[in-house]
Amino acid sequence: MKKKALSLALALALCLNLGACSKKDKEGVYTPGAYVGISENGMGGKLTVEVTVDENAITAVEVTGHAETAGISDPAIEKIPAAIKEANSTEVDSISGATITSDAIKEAVANALAVARGEAEPVKEGQTANVELPFDKADVIVIGCGFAGMNAALSAAEAGANVVVLEKTGKRGGAANVGGATLSGAGTKMQAEANVVDSPELLYQDFVDKNANIGGNANFNEELARFYAEHSGEAVDWLDSLGADLGDRIPKNPSLYEPMNVPRQYGGDMKSYLKVVGDLLDAQVEAGKVAILYYTEATELIMEGAAVTGVKATAQDGSEVEFLAPATIMCTGGYGYNKELLLEYNFKDCLTTCPETSTGDGFRFARQAGGVLQNMEHISTYAGGVRDGDSFLKTMGVRIKDFPYMIFVNREGQRFVDELGAEDGTDYDEITAWWGKGDNEVFIMFDQAMVDDLRAQEKPIFSYDNDWSQWDGAVEKGEQVFKADTVAEAAKLAGIDAANLEATIARYNGFVDAGKDADFGRTREMKKFETGPYYIIRTVPYVMITSGGPWMNDRCQLLNADGEVIPGLYQAGEIVGGNNISGHTTYGGVQNTGCIVWGKQAGTQAAAYAAQQ
Repeated sequence: MKKKALSLALALALCLNLGACSKKDKEGVYTPGAYVGISENGMGGKLTVEVTVDENAITAVEVTGHAETAGISDPAIEKIPAAIKEANSTEVDSISGATITSDAIKEAVANALAVARGEAEPVKEGQTANVELPFDKADVIVIGCGFAGMNAALSAAEAGANVVVLEKTGKRGGAANVGGATLSGAGTKMQAEANVVDSPELLYQDFVDKNANIGGNANFNEELARFYAEHSGEAVDWLDSLGADLGDRIPKNPSLYEPMNVPRQYGGDMKSYLKVVGDLLDAQVEAGKVAILYYTEATELIMEGAAVTGVKATAQDGSEVEFLAPATIMCTGGYGYNKELLLEYNFKDCLTTCPETSTGDGFRFARQAGGVLQNMEHISTYAGGVRDGDSFLKTMGVRIKDFPYMIFVNREGQRFVDELGAEDGTDYDEITAWWGKGDNEVFIMFDQAMVDDLRAQEKPIFSYDNDWSQWDGAVEKGEQVFKADTVAEAAKLAGIDAANLEATIARYNGFVDAGKDADFGRTREMKKFETGPYYIIRTVPYVMITSGGPWMNDRCQLLNADGEVIPGLYQAGEIVGGNNISGHTTYGGVQNTGCIVWGKQAGTQAAAYAAQQ
């Protein structure tokens, strides 16, 4: 390990006081002036605000710097500062769909106000500290400090290794900060409490049966499936034992995912998962076993022959740094923000809601080391994304699951599925398999009476569009939502075969009159199309998580094309690929629980390997 001082910027509040930065006046709350506050907890890490105050009130708030995801964070950046000024307080409601950015703005403002009140000392931005590693030699390098990276670093340290964690943002948690919190595990204490009989064998059989039912899967890794099944329950129980918030503690089979044979999915609070594991990791940092280097981006693996012996990185000050260690664990997340990889393996057109950090770095490193990417053609996609200009980010989308009235058609103007499917979710994959529909585009259709009905029910067509402003704006633009007085005219605007669509609508209306969908068996929320204008929405799939990844064994060691271990290289987390574990399934909780299962395994195995070198 090259021991060297790194220049890391301290995330502290900066006072830009127009007057003196003194303690608060006795007659007022604040020392008047302009102050900068910093939060490290934005979606992309560091977020900076400038807050102007007079003696008793906030007179201006401006977000001056951030690395947030464009589109998703825009409503918070626009509305939260104004709300804080109006309320003269940070106690304002967060923006739905942008809560992380909202909370970071409020935290940054609070930090600035603490300086304005004289309760915190200002530190000049850019002040640096020389940080030395707490040990002379690293045993394990962990790339990425998301949920899997946290577990990997913790387990490696508990096994006796000195661990360096390279995190390219200013915060830990990775994609878990913006994702869901579903877990899955077989034979858990919560199942016992609910009198649910389960075992690792039953979970493994679920994986086997599902893959057999879809005609088999040559890349279904039974070794990984069995290991996950055997350790998933203890992973959930371990998180539970740490005091994490696991919601109502009742195992479920939610219809959003493919159902398992027994309920074994659990919902909770991801922030609490990150906190309880983070507390343990902090203890290892304080003990000098772990060093977490933020704003330090891994750029390349260092190799000696076939073995990985370290990592090249770029530090925050732009300097190139080399870290040497016997073992490296890639916890770099998925590739959902890498448009090139998505178009190479999965789509002709798509959107993403993944954070900008999900750039597939580990996939590039795996290829560099001779690793093999498997199951990349499979991906858990979400239907109904609506493009907004040239943006790759999904900022608008149709509410698909169990939504009334809508029908789906392809560019030929033909229906292809029961749009709502079975209420238990057993055919959800088929309904949302956008990648199999021509250029993976699907057109969704309403008429005016349906739109009026949905407005009256306060069910916006676009998710989170409670005031219908996104819908109204999209209709006005006419780029992805096409409106016309007749079915044929709407079809022509959307580029759909008009004659076929007219025939499809006439046939569907007949099914509604008959009370039976003779083509696809739909039975719910059917309504005739008979009131113009008509609306056609062009939608494409969007990605929140990726499902393929580098091939590995159950010790989390990457394998080359000959099935041989790549010495010194391990992985954990989303990069493992849910489909590499369970085949072509969408069982809920496999990825989140896998961050614990594979994180613990990778950390333990990497530490053991390093100790032998």
